[in-house]
Amino acid sequence: MALRAQTVYAGYCIPIIEKYVTASVDDLIALAIRDAGTFDAATGKGGLNGSIRFELDRPGNEKFAPAVKQLEKAKAAIDAEVGEPIGWADLIALAPAGKARYAFLRDFCGATPRFDPRWQYKAGDINIAGCDMDAMLRAPFGSSAEQIEATSWFRQNYASTGPLTGSRVHLGREDAIAADAAGMVPAEGASAEEYKDWFRRMRLSLPCLVNLAPYVDASCEATLRADPACARLFDEIDRKKYQPGNLEKPLIKNYREMTLRGPAERADIRKYVVVEPNGEILPAVPKVNGKTMKNVKELMTEYTDPFPVWMM
Repeated sequence: MALRAQTVYAGYCIPIIEKYVTASVDDLIALAIRDAGTFDAATGKGGLNGSIRFELDRPGNEKFAPAVKQLEKAKAAIDAEVGEPIGWADLIALAPAGKARYAFLRDFCGATPRFDPRWQYKAGDINIAGCDMDAMLRAPFGSSAEQIEATSWFRQNYASTGPLTGSRVHLGREDAIAADAAGMVPAEGASAEEYKDWFRRMRLSLPCLVNLAPYVDASCEATLRADPACARLFDEIDRKKYQPGNLEKPLIKNYREMTLRGPAERADIRKYVVVEPNGEILPAVPKVNGKTMKNVKELMTEYTDPFPVWMM
């Protein structure tokens, strides 16, 4: 019950994050990787604990200062509405997963050049690529049968990438009160072995490193592509990325895998929940349209301002 309530809390926060955070999904994933990348599996120290906000003066971290400022604004807006302030670690973990879903929708609808037109959803006339994203964001999530079908197709292609309807959202991490140890994340220009040793230290797989490589730093992907052990994995990614969902699903899966080390393993499942006198456990969020939000389905139905939650 507590975990379900936490998921509703996360769902309430995601549209607010989308409203206040304009940093790209790429930057937000990279920010979370830099925070989570301090984890040492042997000692259990480090990991995604929000310490990155104390480490912006380190080489490679300076570029994340604007994103942290935006997250600070989102946090203030969330804290002003909910019954318990969101932690920095949870916010940093949640922001990329939430914003990615909106970004994936833009790709899917042809608002970006991510896909060849034949793989973008074709609404009505098969010669016209793309669909009305605004219509897909309003109940009944499509102004025509074709648009409603597009919504369904989007959900199917991106199944498991939604932070609410995919893998369970983990909240309740304890926030760091100071910087983590320096030197735990390889510097830009590191060797392939240094990058691989980094992921071994966190007990993460080589496929996970390859999927996250484009977000680590400017040199990581090129360095690993030249490594014989990684080249085959990159070839597999390159062959599959043409179709919606083929790249995004493993990306979000491995992103979650990295952020669930350390602090997430010790997360407090009672955080962000309210225990009623009758013992019922509810999310620490306000009523929506006069209704108490008890589960994700109710949240998706009622909460559409400033952005709908259905796609989560």
